[in-house]
Amino acid sequence: MKAIVGILVATIILLIAVVPPANASLCQKIGVSFAYPRQAAEGQPVPVSATVAGSCVSDGEDYFAVRVDLIDNSTGATLSSNSSPIGYNANNISIVVNNTVVAPKTNQSWPVTIDAYLIQAGALSGRYLLNATTITIQVGDTPLPEIPFNPTLALVMVLMAATCLLMWKKRPENQLGR
Repeated sequence: MKAIVGILVATIILLIAVVPPANASLCQKIGVSFAYPRQAAEGQPVPVSATVAGSCVSDGEDYFAVRVDLIDNSTGATLSSNSSPIGYNANNISIVVNNTVVAPKTNQSWPVTIDAYLIQAGALSGRYLLNATTITIQVGDTPLPEIPFNPTLALVMVLMAATCLLMWKKRPENQLGR
């Protein structure tokens, strides 16, 4: 029994030492940038472009691609998903992934999350999140700030104005004919 436990412990130690963790950073130098309009018309297509550039560990055995998902923050729904192939050599990459989403049909500030992934086919963990960014697109015209109507406040303001006007007229220097 001690021999089996010893072999099991030795095997676990060997696996930990030899197998890299699944969440190890595949790309040491990688950058993700986005291009999108800051304002869009209601119900119209909105182009969003992601550029992934950098250098990743690549031995030529695994196939690489970049995938970009656009997610509506209010519903959590995936609005668009698109990918671009890199190929078997990901040592130096510069990939552009274009997505198009349709803006809501209401005038609003629309938050959208952009998730960029590096896909490694054949790896232990084939999807690596490179970047998650939330952008905001103004759909329609920029709304004016809303001021809530308070009838009590309006009445107080009218009474204050009337009191000031009456006090001004009662002053001797403001009366006509004197």
